[in-house]
Amino acid sequence: MKQLDPAHEITVWERNAPDDTFGFGVVFSDETLGGIENADTTIAEAMARRFARWTDIDIHYRGQSHTVGGQGFAAMSRKELLRLLQERCHDLGVTVHFSTLAPDTGQLRASYDLVVGPTGSTPHTDGSFGRLPPLPGPSAQQVHVARHGPGLRGVPVLRQADGLGGRAGARLPLLRHRLHLHRRDARGRLAAGRLRRHRGNRLPPGASDEQAVARVRELFAEELDGHEVFANNSKWLNFTTVRNERWHHGNLVLIGDAAHTAHFSIGSGTKLAMEDALALAACLHEHPDTEGALTAYETERRPVVESTQRAAQASLEWFENIGMYVDQEPTQFCFNLLTRSRRITYDNLRTRDPEFADRVDAAFATAQGLGNTAPAMFQPYRLGELELKNRVIVSPMDMYSAVEGVPGDFHLVHLGSKAMGGAGLVMTEMVCVSPEGRITPGCTGLWNDEQRDSWRRIVSFVHERSTARIGLQLGHAGRKGSTRLMWEGMDDPLPEGNWEVVGPSPLPYGPGSAVPRELTSADMDRITADFVAAARRGAEAGFDLLELHCAHGYLLSSFLSRSPTAAPTRTAARWRTGCGSRWRSSTPCGRHGPSNGR
Repeated sequence: MKQLDPAHEITVWERNAPDDTFGFGVVFSDETLGGIENADTTIAEAMARRFARWTDIDIHYRGQSHTVGGQGFAAMSRKELLRLLQERCHDLGVTVHFSTLAPDTGQLRASYDLVVGPTGSTPHTDGSFGRLPPLPGPSAQQVHVARHGPGLRGVPVLRQADGLGGRAGARLPLLRHRLHLHRRDARGRLAAGRLRRHRGNRLPPGASDEQAVARVRELFAEELDGHEVFANNSKWLNFTTVRNERWHHGNLVLIGDAAHTAHFSIGSGTKLAMEDALALAACLHEHPDTEGALTAYETERRPVVESTQRAAQASLEWFENIGMYVDQEPTQFCFNLLTRSRRITYDNLRTRDPEFADRVDAAFATAQGLGNTAPAMFQPYRLGELELKNRVIVSPMDMYSAVEGVPGDFHLVHLGSKAMGGAGLVMTEMVCVSPEGRITPGCTGLWNDEQRDSWRRIVSFVHERSTARIGLQLGHAGRKGSTRLMWEGMDDPLPEGNWEVVGPSPLPYGPGSAVPRELTSADMDRITADFVAAARRGAEAGFDLLELHCAHGYLLSSFLSRSPTAAPTRTAARWRTGCGSRWRSSTPCGRHGPSNGR
């Protein structure tokens, strides 16, 4: 802001000393660096002179080392970055008060045209920003330490750590020396809890857990290779994803961790904060009024931040469930580790490092006993007795285009074209087991023989004209039924011609929804019979696979949901436990597909 308009008077209150920093290194993407360069070439050039750059990641796993190229990192010391930014503020005439707490926010808002809210993820308690519920947090904890010395290139490692309880994973991605240690699994969580009670909560701000640091030295002695580990505010931490409904209120605006956080397993906190600052300065320069500028800033940045939070959440959950991956072959494990955030896909990884992608394909083909090295997506897959030519599945999607539950030419073209397009398995939309089980008047069904014969026509086309298999999804709308077509008002009740909706409790799906009648034992026996009859018709139509729709708030989902608005009565709970076994024993489709072997 000061560079764009030297007339601006900018004051910064910093509670820490100039050389205080709680962290080790910062990694930047090319996109972020481009934004910094466009905004301030002086600071960009100063940062570039101090960068450590590398393109390879080394992954040590089960005694093997794997190198994956094409990653492209630029990183620098956090303390050095702060020094450069402080010098730039001084050169431009920005007033910075170090080791000083900022005055009250209300006082600042009355005295200044704009107040950039406090950094850090401390919650705002006045409700001005509509703090949203955090995303599910990790059950494990993290501790961050650093390693002196050269030779590491972003090294994730994994160890069995009985002393920590369960498995411990580590990453060393920044400046070839930062290491995060993660404790995992039930035993790990118990051990973390004990340590937190005895040590973590008692440590003052800035202090490190020396016991944890010593354990890191012992556990990762091989990777440390004699180099020293040092700490900086290193203690076991729980992470919370901060989300706010609004990022500005009047002349107060939030940036960085005050507005949002993303799990540090993808290393994005400082990056997001700097990008926020760049965008805010640009919007204030481009818009004549503060409210317009702040609205534009939030409109520009929110989609980017939410995308990053989704990627970070995926990465967090991957580490939380690392027990699913630790027994994989090394190449497969490396691939899953690199693609855990879903930002890097198979195709993107192939662009970055074609040789590694070839190794992934070859390792998968060897493990599966396959004769070719096509990507896993295009390799055959056996689902019970059902053989699929590849792993491409067309997901179920309600089309609301049937008449009296009968699928017509639209469904033939829709599903037939997907089958001819090369998918291994094509799934129908949710096919309703009774007229009362429909979502809308346009839903397909299988409660009579006319519908069965129409489905048989579609199934026959798929089998005769393609190599795909076709699956039937059965469901009952429950309390979400008797609504308009999606494009006429999603989940809105029909204005006329309604049918009775039922559910495990007399609670509506949402505001304005029809109130369901609570199911009786007789109702549940009848609905069970409807499912059985529909499954039999599906087998007669020739479907290869049967799936029950147990999501989206429909009937079966209501019995599985923990939501208080869907809590089943005692009678309904008994049906939940009994109907599945009755249905499975009543039809060959109840296993995984028809008895004809498809």
